[in-house]
Amino acid sequence: MNNLLEINDLRVNFMTESGVARAVDGINITIAPGRTLGVVGESGCGKSVTSRAILGLVDSPGWIESGEIMFNSRKGVVDLAQLPRNGRQINAIRGSEITMIFQEPMTALNPVLTIGDQITEPLLLHEKISRKEAKERAIASLAAVGISAPRQRFDEYAHNLSGGMRQRAMIAMALVCNPSLLIADEPTTALDVTIQAQVLDLMNELRQQFAGAIMFITHDLGVVATMADDVIVMYRGKIVESASVRDLYRNPLHPYTQGLMRSVPSIVNRGETRLQTIEGSVPRPTEFIRGCAFASRCANVMPVCRESVPALAPVSGPHKAACFLHHSISEERADAA
Repeated sequence: MNNLLEINDLRVNFMTESGVARAVDGINITIAPGRTLGVVGESGCGKSVTSRAILGLVDSPGWIESGEIMFNSRKGVVDLAQLPRNGRQINAIRGSEITMIFQEPMTALNPVLTIGDQITEPLLLHEKISRKEAKERAIASLAAVGISAPRQRFDEYAHNLSGGMRQRAMIAMALVCNPSLLIADEPTTALDVTIQAQVLDLMNELRQQFAGAIMFITHDLGVVATMADDVIVMYRGKIVESASVRDLYRNPLHPYTQGLMRSVPSIVNRGETRLQTIEGSVPRPTEFIRGCAFASRCANVMPVCRESVPALAPVSGPHKAACFLHHSISEERADAA
C-alpha cells in the first residue's frame, strides 16, 4: 500500500430518537504521504464524524457499520475500523502517528493541567525518553509555533493564554510526536478574523516543513484554496465532488460546490456588494430521500435527480462529480475508450 490512508466505503451511523442517522454514507478517500486534503461542506455533512472514525473516537450511540480505514502505520498496514475503540493498538497510533487539532482549544485543553504537562504527555506515553528531554522537546515545539517566552508558557494553564495562543499550543501538542497524519478540524472557526489569519499563516508555514500528510476540515472554500493540494466536497454524508484544488477552483462541477464558491467573496464575488447563498439547509440524516440529497436545493434539478442517487464518477481525468448533469459526459468518454 503506497498511500498513507485509504478509506473504502465507510459508513458511520448514530441511533437517535428519530431513527438511524447515516452520518457518513459510503465514502472513499485516499491521502498520499506529504499531501494536504481539504474536506469541505456545511455543518451536518459528515466531515468531523469521518475524522473521528479515523481516530477511533466514534462515541455511543454511534458505530461504524461497514467499510475500511486502511492506515499505513510505522508497524505495517492496519484497518483502523476494526480496532477496539480503547485497545492497545489504536492507543499506540492515536496521539503519536495520527493527531488532531480541534475546533475549540479551550474545551480540548485540560484546565487543571499546565500546557507543558499536556504537551509532554504524548511524548512520555509513546516515546522512551526522560521527562527532561520531553520538556525540552515541548518547549521547542511551543517555540516552533510562534509562542513567545515558551519556557514561561510551559508552566502556565490554558486560561492564562489568549484564544490564538491556545490554538498554537494545540498545534504544538499535535506536532510534538512528528505524526504521519495531522487532522485539523475547523482549527480557526472559534477565533476572530485577525487571529484566524495568523493561525492559517502559521499552518501554511508548518505545512511546508511538515513531512506528514494533513486532512484539513473546513466549511470555507476560501481557506482550502490556500491550504490544500486536493479537495473533497461532502454533502449529507456523501462525497459529491473530488479534484485537485486547481481543478476544483477552475471548474467546479457539482451545483453544491458552485453554490459554496458563490458564497466566498474572494473567489467569485469581487466587486459585488451582496453574497449569494444556497437556499434551504442540509436534510436531516434520518430523513429518507429517494434521489439526490441536494435536489431540493438545486437550481438545475431534473426529474431523474428525484428518483435516483448519482454516483461519484470521473468527468475529466481524476476530477469526479456525483451529478447527473455530468454523467452523460463521463459515460460517452468511457464508451469511446
